Amino acid sequence: MTVPAAPAILRIEFRHMQALSSRGNHRIRLDADGSLFVDVVTGDCPRGTHWSGPWPGTPVRRLQAAEIGELARAISHSGFFGLPAETVRQGRDGYREELDVVLGERAHSVAIERVEPPPAFARLRSLLWRQAGLPLSG
Repeated sequence: MTVPAAPAILRIEFRHMQALSSRGNHRIRLDADGSLFVDVVTGDCPRGTHWSGPWPGTPVRRLQAAEIGELARAISHSGFFGLPAETVRQGRDGYREELDVVLGERAHSVAIERVEPPPAFARLRSLLWRQAGLPLSG
């Protein structure tokens, strides 16, 4: 009798930072235990600072195994691990988004700045926004 493999560990951190103001910056973190943390900046931070403080101490929710599986499949089957580490268009205004993903033994970080996100990035970002309950779209 074979024992089913344990599900792969999944950790994700997403960050969205405005170029000219910290108001509206947001970040989402999924820990390996399924805890989902959300931090949205509602005021202006000191110049050069993206966040108004540390991560919240309490998760907004804990994802169910099916939700974690949906995220893992989106990462595995989308080509996320093949995306370039950074894609930047020069300019002053706009935003920067960063995704750090650990899925099992694989880890990859992707940053985009002032460009349309590749489909694999956009899909994962949208899934995270939905899981976090944020009123965002992309």
